[in-house]
Amino acid sequence: MKREKITLGWAGKSAPVPDVIFDDYVDPLSELVTPAPAVRGPVLPSIQPRTVLERHHDNVLSLLDRWADWMRTSEPLTEGVPRQCLGAPDARIHSFEDMEIEVNKRLVREVHTAVWELPVMQREAVMMHFGLNTRCVWRAQFDAIFDQAVHRLYEILKGRVAC
Repeated sequence: MKREKITLGWAGKSAPVPDVIFDDYVDPLSELVTPAPAVRGPVLPSIQPRTVLERHHDNVLSLLDRWADWMRTSEPLTEGVPRQCLGAPDARIHSFEDMEIEVNKRLVREVHTAVWELPVMQREAVMMHFGLNTRCVWRAQFDAIFDQAVHRLYEILKGRVAC
């Protein structure tokens, strides 16, 4: 459909204006825009509720990770000598970060004590899992023993720290 010619005229005196013809007019009904098909995102699997035992297992593993990181450093904590007062402010604690370090040291000391309370095979399994064992003289299924050790550590640590 072509638009008819529109002429504008002024009542006053002005320079003549040429007529304007709109050639680029497109009828809106002739080209309906079809919406793009809806794209579905990837379907995520449903989240399975985790049991309390699994959450405790993960908490113990997190504590063990911190312990292993401290054991790999040359901090005096690995030798059992505290550099600063446990959790109480003293002259060397000046900020929140210092208090956080002290709390981490206390947690690591509790985990270290609990690891050394484990039976020998379970203690060796924990050491081998975190790469802290240099002897490697045991031949056993350390994955199964490590799971038993984590469960036993939870039993030991639940009365000492919140895990």
